[in-house]
Amino acid sequence: MSKLIRIAAALMIVAALATVVGTAKAPAQPKASKGTIAFLLSGPDLYYQYGLKGAKAAATRLGYDFKVYPNPNISPSVELANVQNAIAQGSKAITGYSVGLATESASITAAERANVPMFLIYGYSPKYMDKSNVVGFMQVDVVKYGKELGNYVRTHAPGGKLAIITGQLGRGDAEGYRTGFLQGLKCKGNLVKGEPPMTCGKFQYVATETGHWLRPAGLTAAQNIIAKVPDLKILFSENDDMAVGAHTALVNAHKDKQVYMVSMNGAPYGIAGLQAGWIKAENTDSPSLEGLNSVRLIDAYLNQKIDGNKFYLSHTVLATKAGIRQIVPWNFFTSPALVTKYMRAPLLKPSTPPR
Repeated sequence: MSKLIRIAAALMIVAALATVVGTAKAPAQPKASKGTIAFLLSGPDLYYQYGLKGAKAAATRLGYDFKVYPNPNISPSVELANVQNAIAQGSKAITGYSVGLATESASITAAERANVPMFLIYGYSPKYMDKSNVVGFMQVDVVKYGKELGNYVRTHAPGGKLAIITGQLGRGDAEGYRTGFLQGLKCKGNLVKGEPPMTCGKFQYVATETGHWLRPAGLTAAQNIIAKVPDLKILFSENDDMAVGAHTALVNAHKDKQVYMVSMNGAPYGIAGLQAGWIKAENTDSPSLEGLNSVRLIDAYLNQKIDGNKFYLSHTVLATKAGIRQIVPWNFFTSPALVTKYMRAPLLKPSTPPR
């Protein structure tokens, strides 16, 4: 092969390589974040933990960074500091759970001054709905939610002495669940105050304790009730965490067979209680779905697709053992297909706030 031919062949090879290199795809560059969504995590309650994971799943899908601001001791001062830190660190919006109505006022005011949008899960009050930065609130209609379960107990449970374990009082939801439950039982008396004793047809409401939404406190609350009411027949726990603790107390006292228990939320361990039969019925909602929808609504607000100052109702299902499959699972965020399903669902429409 002549020298000229060898040179020509080499040049052809170089040109071919250059063409291949030129047409090769460059490494994909990560998309720029749309900003950070801050999440207020008020306490160790697993309901809040699942709400956080649903919100994070939505934020990731929508292209936001996500930062959690924990408040393990449910402290009003820590919540305000968390809001201030989220603002100082440039958060695009804030969602999550507030400690209570009094705390919300300071948190919403701080965010309003900084022009940072805020969407809270639970804690609705009409006094916040004229704030310029409030995107909205999402929660169940707490009185109706409790009333539906009270109606079920009234029509399905045996009569006798009844007790209630409430969640953390002060934000309005724990009080509303109790009021609605007593309405469903058709109790006579001051149902808003919600204190025993009350006559409720074939039921006698005789005791109440606060379990602070937590399993150990639910166990203690049930122990206190059992000590005061050894012939207890019906026990209503306002969430599944407290119900698990209460059931442990009933088993330890050898009273689990005599007490008809109902609960709320549809947590994985509550569903296990329904399957095992020691929980007879639950009114359920998914904190993960609430968290996911809160971020979707924030995104729609930031993109001027919806207006602020709106109230949204959570999805609920009253379930017994036979209807477990109807419950929206708390852990759907572990399934990309389910995350896609709920992300593609129509955006929630505003509802009339409960009175």
